Amino acid sequence: ARHNVRASFFMIGRFVHQRPQIARAVLAAGHLIGNHTMTHPWLAWQPDRVIREELRGCNHVIEDVLGAPVRYMRPPHGARRPAVFRTARELSLTLVQWNVMGNDWAPIGAHGVLRKMQRGLETVRERGRGANILLHDGYDQRMGADRSATVQATDQLLTELTDRKSTRLNSSH
Repeated sequence: ARHNVRASFFMIGRFVHQRPQIARAVLAAGHLIGNHTMTHPWLAWQPDRVIREELRGCNHVIEDVLGAPVRYMRPPHGARRPAVFRTARELSLTLVQWNVMGNDWAPIGAHGVLRKMQRGLETVRERGRGANILLHDGYDQRMGADRSATVQATDQLLTELTDRKSTRLNSSH
């Protein structure tokens, strides 16, 4: 909020079911909420039936909590195969992937997460592309993961990007 930035939160259905107030607060803050399956399995290794259950179940929970349709999904671990694409289409879900990773699930600290994001952003800029940065606000196995390094690195990155944008705007006037 301090940086006036919106994010996309791909939420695991079982956690939304456990803490619906978090999903409501994220939506109220203006962020997008998407489907990240019910239990976070590797979809590329699942039978079609499980893929359907995971996506439908998560949609149902999120839509029940928010009262709004889910339009986007991100497959856990980025794992996908034709059945994942087909099922997402059947549920009117747009599949979202990333092209920059913070590796914030690894114990690399805020500086390490920031460096990974900066390097990724340099690469996509060189290619003339926009960036979709993958970060985590939790942990797929349980609630309560310490994400202070992610929060600190994200704040630093947004401060840098805001300062850079402000400098460009001021120098063009």
